[in-house]
Amino acid sequence: MNGLPQVWDQLRRQGLAEGDVPPMAQAQVATPWHVRLMLGVCGWLGGLLLLVFAGLVLPDPFDSHSLVVVGVLLLIVARMLLQGQPPELRAQFALSLCLAGYGAVAVAGAAWLPVWGTFLAAAGLGLVLAIVMPSAIARCFGVMALLLAGEGCFRELDWPSPVPVIAAWACAAAWLGETRWAHRLGQGQAPLSWGVTLALWVLGLAGALLHGMDLSVPPAWRALAWAAHVLAALPLAWVAWRLSVRARPAVRGWAAATACALVLAGAWAPGVAFGLMTAVLGYARARTPLWVGGLLVALWSVGWFYYAQAWSLPRKAAVLLALGGVLLLAWRGIARLGAPEGGHD
Repeated sequence: MNGLPQVWDQLRRQGLAEGDVPPMAQAQVATPWHVRLMLGVCGWLGGLLLLVFAGLVLPDPFDSHSLVVVGVLLLIVARMLLQGQPPELRAQFALSLCLAGYGAVAVAGAAWLPVWGTFLAAAGLGLVLAIVMPSAIARCFGVMALLLAGEGCFRELDWPSPVPVIAAWACAAAWLGETRWAHRLGQGQAPLSWGVTLALWVLGLAGALLHGMDLSVPPAWRALAWAAHVLAALPLAWVAWRLSVRARPAVRGWAAATACALVLAGAWAPGVAFGLMTAVLGYARARTPLWVGGLLVALWSVGWFYYAQAWSLPRKAAVLLALGGVLLLAWRGIARLGAPEGGHD
């Protein structure tokens, strides 16, 4: 590539080329997936061996002070290794150190702080990773850790949590505004979009497994919790309304009405609303992992909700039949909203 101007001059003198020298662009050949997989395994293996070495050198590797020191050092080293555009092996090695450092600091915080304080500290550390780390994967993990640790803090305090509301609206805004945000944030958009999406999926999958609001709290407190559930499911209706802007008025009204009905169901089983919203966004943005993951989350939530109810078999069959009909109608409406959108405006 250093002799490109000379070669271009020779071609131009021979009449084989015209104009100025084209800008020098580095040809990026896509690395085969199996090579990337081996490099990733080697990077994570190197990080594991480094942790084992640190455990052998330290007098008490499980001491909280030692964990904090090691964790902070690992985060600093990971930040230095991720500077610029590191090769695949170094990037995976740094990522393993980043996650190990985060875990070490979080475990050390559990020895000093109460449970809710540990979750709060883990959320703050996730925010630091999301801001400081240059790697998209590390920043995605930081966003996800921020939201999930914040949810754990609110649940430990037995307070109504605004985290699902924030995650749902942020996910809808990130993917709906993809064509605009891509120009403003560049590569910074992907960690935010996927971080809130993964956190939303985890909240949807674990929503049925975690304990709900204590019924002994005042009714006003329970009403606030139900309002938070409705607000967390409401982005599904907003997404349907925004994506149906080019459809006929009748189709748009029908899609909005179906989405509102699903919002009410999502307030009862939040995973249904979270999964369907990301499935619709994935279909509209031509992102296969997004709509497949959202559909799996919705199906999991429907199945868990169905089997968790102490209903008779005829009633369960009727509810399942009605829900299947609603899902089929919703999917038919999605297909009639227009061609999938992708790329930039």
